[in-house]
Amino acid sequence: MAPQDNFIEGIRREFPLLNQLVDDKPLIYFDNAATTQKPNTVIATVEDYYRSANANVHRASHALSAIATSRFEQARQTIADYLNAPSPKQIIWTRGTTEAINLVANSFGQSFQPGDQIIVSEQEHHANIVPWQLLAERSGAVIKVIPVQENGELDQAVFKQLLNERTKLVAITHVSNALGTINPVKQMISQAHDFGAKVLIDGAQALPHFQVDVQELDADFYVFSGHKIYAPTGIGVLYGKESLLESMPPWQAGGEMIEKVSFSGTTFNRLPFKFEAGTPNIAGALGLAEAVRWLIKQPFDLISQHEKALFDSALDACSSLKGFRRIGCPEKHVSLLSFTIEQFHQQDIGLLLDKQGIAIRTGHHCAMPLMHALGLNGTSRASFAFYNTLDEVGQFATALEQLISPISIPVKAAIHQDKTGLVQELLKQKGWNARYRQIMLYGKDHSGLDDSAKSESNLVPGCESQTWLTAQIDKDGKYQFQADSEARIIRGLIAVVLSIFNNKNSAEINRVDIDMIFNQLELQQHLSPSRGNGLRAVIERIYQIANQSEG
Repeated sequence: MAPQDNFIEGIRREFPLLNQLVDDKPLIYFDNAATTQKPNTVIATVEDYYRSANANVHRASHALSAIATSRFEQARQTIADYLNAPSPKQIIWTRGTTEAINLVANSFGQSFQPGDQIIVSEQEHHANIVPWQLLAERSGAVIKVIPVQENGELDQAVFKQLLNERTKLVAITHVSNALGTINPVKQMISQAHDFGAKVLIDGAQALPHFQVDVQELDADFYVFSGHKIYAPTGIGVLYGKESLLESMPPWQAGGEMIEKVSFSGTTFNRLPFKFEAGTPNIAGALGLAEAVRWLIKQPFDLISQHEKALFDSALDACSSLKGFRRIGCPEKHVSLLSFTIEQFHQQDIGLLLDKQGIAIRTGHHCAMPLMHALGLNGTSRASFAFYNTLDEVGQFATALEQLISPISIPVKAAIHQDKTGLVQELLKQKGWNARYRQIMLYGKDHSGLDDSAKSESNLVPGCESQTWLTAQIDKDGKYQFQADSEARIIRGLIAVVLSIFNNKNSAEINRVDIDMIFNQLELQQHLSPSRGNGLRAVIERIYQIANQSEG
């Protein structure tokens, strides 16, 4: 076994979830851009805080509070050192990247005037778009957008043209969460500074792959989330230049951010506490610091080589698959593969891979303007971390090849015209493979809706695929629902749902225990309250329509 293989094998032993069965299958976890798994040392640190040092920080004179406060502020120093921030008071704890951006938008943004310009890019996560849109509405500022080129890189020539003396802020991502593009942020920061603009860098996708020096970048603000770098959820960081943070007013008010309160006036605490109202996520901060200490001990050169090998192997194996298309081919990128497969909706790909224990992300990745710019409704995204293996990549490519093999539909397997028997037909299927094949057949057979019915008023919310529902009621009070979806599996599941609810009146619909039925079919995960497939939303809409009629 090569030294690198020994290293990866040892690393994997430190991540408990990678060594457990999930839904009775070994886990291949390629959704690292969404959140990373947590090593034992981070889990132990969080547990130890609650077992041995659980007290509020900064506010009490007893020994336990002093211990918690000391660890909490040591964690802040650890993050400052990791980013090469001049002072720990420039490290503001937040719940994550999203809250950090909102803090800047709501505090630094108070100085914006009509006509001030905010520059963002088409690559941005919604969290680095919507706060600036809200600021623009409040202040009269104007948002300018850097377009993305076909290869997934930002158009630097247009960026330079957008910069002028009215540019107050540039807010751009260091690494695209949807394409993996590494942007030349140091160069862009320097160009923005030439016009007196300040720059916020969204580093959520950068820090998992390489270390960042905020002084070398000369970033005015740098934000990131702990859960993407092997730390707990609900903790993040805003780094800001001290002079900027000192000049900015508080955003949230409450305990800790004040120095003195009276009804004649209030004075605010010094940095960093001015921006940390209320009890912070103490355990999360300790866990984040431990994740950073753990990362520092790892051989970054070896990690970079391995992540590159994972990406290259995945791209090489998948490029020969019929209909496969990599989305974006930037010169500099992290180990993230965004792709489509012709004639396959990305949600179908994600769901069927999941049944083989392979976790990827599908949809628009909270980057809808980017998808629109690329002419896509979404992609499939496999994002790799250094605890992944080349063998897992091989299994991923093999699973994709099997999934896109043509599905023949023999006559004897055709769907019966009697739609009321779909549930019984599914119950006869043995194993997930047979069951999902049958669902795919349902999806192919389902008549769906005419394009004219796929209107905004009939649209049911769903992140990964669009779904529509219409309803009619006959003279006997019986409902006839029709629905459709872009994804074949969801179309198949819709066919099952409609077979359950159609030809029933309001009272009969309300007596249906859909959760029990889906439990019997072993399909309950499709009714989870996630924003993903919209199936739960379709069912809730059906109950809502029935209840409105009954009322």
